[in-house]
Amino acid sequence: MEFGQSASLSRNEVASLCMKAARGAGLSWGLAEEAGFAAEWLVHHGIDGPSHLYAHLDQAQGRAWCDLCPTVTPGEWRAPAGYALCPIALGATLCDYAGLPEGIKVGSSLKIGTVDHPVLLIPFLAGIAVSNDILFDIEWAGGTASLEGGHEALMQAVSVLGGQRVPIKLTARFGKPQAAKGGKALSISAETIAALNSLAMRTTVPSSESSRAGAGSTTTDND
Repeated sequence: MEFGQSASLSRNEVASLCMKAARGAGLSWGLAEEAGFAAEWLVHHGIDGPSHLYAHLDQAQGRAWCDLCPTVTPGEWRAPAGYALCPIALGATLCDYAGLPEGIKVGSSLKIGTVDHPVLLIPFLAGIAVSNDILFDIEWAGGTASLEGGHEALMQAVSVLGGQRVPIKLTARFGKPQAAKGGKALSISAETIAALNSLAMRTTVPSSESSRAGAGSTTTDND
């Protein structure tokens, strides 16, 4: 691929590349798989998930991933060290706690500390919504977005969340979300692919103190 050109990757290729990049950045294998899922889901719906994922992984370098995972308490979740939460770890944890007292359920709200690139949270919320007949409203200081399903609502949420880093509040109400149809084939920029490949290469060469000094260097493979 020539520099500056874009490429259309299959959904499996997106998931594989993003999973390896997330693992190279220090995420556990389990969370790396979730990162691949999130990026692939977004691409399938016409959103450049790989670029959002790389931006998040790049910004998180130098921090231990355990500091970016939520501390779960009823009604409010935050990162233990006051950092911006990893949206992948947050999304996976929301799925694990869906319907439980500490989690989100119909008729409840959940305050969440600052979240980095919350657009990466959308695939997880979409999965919870479909499985539990939930419609989500996301609130933050700059506005609100409703995830009611359907392509238009999805794109509106993505446009306002974008690359923000903000505290959010989730409110769940009963309803059957519309299925968001897949979008048109999405080309990924050569720069994004190269950046993700650079992270992915960390999983194929012997680790050194400098190459693994990024985020997650102190974590284990346990989810």
